[in-house]
Amino acid sequence: MVLYKGPRLLDFTKTPPHLQFNKYVLTGYRPVSSAQECLRSLFYMHNELGNIYTHGALPIIYITLLCYPTVQQTALLAYILLSAYGIYCATTAHTNVLRLRAFVWQALFRFSLFLFRVYGSGVGSPKSLRLFVIMDSLAVLGGVVNVIQIPERFSPGMFDNWGNSHQIMHVMVICSIIFLHWGTLEDLDWIKNYQCTVE
Repeated sequence: MVLYKGPRLLDFTKTPPHLQFNKYVLTGYRPVSSAQECLRSLFYMHNELGNIYTHGALPIIYITLLCYPTVQQTALLAYILLSAYGIYCATTAHTNVLRLRAFVWQALFRFSLFLFRVYGSGVGSPKSLRLFVIMDSLAVLGGVVNVIQIPERFSPGMFDNWGNSHQIMHVMVICSIIFLHWGTLEDLDWIKNYQCTVE
């Protein structure tokens, strides 16, 4: 896919420090770019192209806490704020471990919703919970693959443009979103015939 001749790409040592989080991807880094240059980067080969073309718990919160409107609204707001904080931490992190750790609070928040469905008064389709657990498992596994930097760790330079851990993580996140979609569809179908017994 080379529709546009891009700028001269950088190697690892010449890329800005905030992008030096995978020492096994040696080449293909975009230089610091303006917004217009970032848009142009959709049309030439570089080591983030796969990530760009391959990139949700709000429905889970909404359904699980359906019968508790005040708690539901508070939880939705809290999750949005946690997500914003996670994005800030991830974009300012200097290592992959810190980048992954930025999303721990979100994962714990969702896990508490799963427990509320299983052991508490949370509601939702019995079929959707399994799909949501698979969703989070794929996302976590993708994060771990990204942190341990496999396969490029075993062959530095070979996976610079395609097949590196960051791209694998993006694919796993897409699979995770598909399971989120399926789980949400199950819940939406279930909610049509459900009436809350508490106010």
